[in-house]
Amino acid sequence: MKVIVQNVQVGKGSIVVSLYNEEKDFPNKPMALQTLKATNSIMQFSFTVPPGDYAIGAYQDLNENKKLDAGIFHIPKEPYGFSNHFRPAFSAPQFKDCKINVSGDGTFTIDLK
Repeated sequence: MKVIVQNVQVGKGSIVVSLYNEEKDFPNKPMALQTLKATNSIMQFSFTVPPGDYAIGAYQDLNENKKLDAGIFHIPKEPYGFSNHFRPAFSAPQFKDCKINVSGDGTFTIDLK
């Protein structure tokens, strides 16, 4: 499966993409995680996974501290996004909000905001 991350701020930190396959682990314990330097405005990641339900989270680690920085009320200060283009309003997202079904070589897009 491919994950395309859009709206990357080129040359600022790294892009971190996390993949989850268990509701109980989302969004804190990814089954797989990849990090790439933010070299293009659109970045591509590849994961080899069996068919099933997954959720994807991505963020741009602008200051390279290996975490998504948040401010008051835990609102992220760095660009982030989830599968299904889900944008949480007042709380952390749930697996069901971001769930996608992977069957083969699907491509999924995450827009950082």
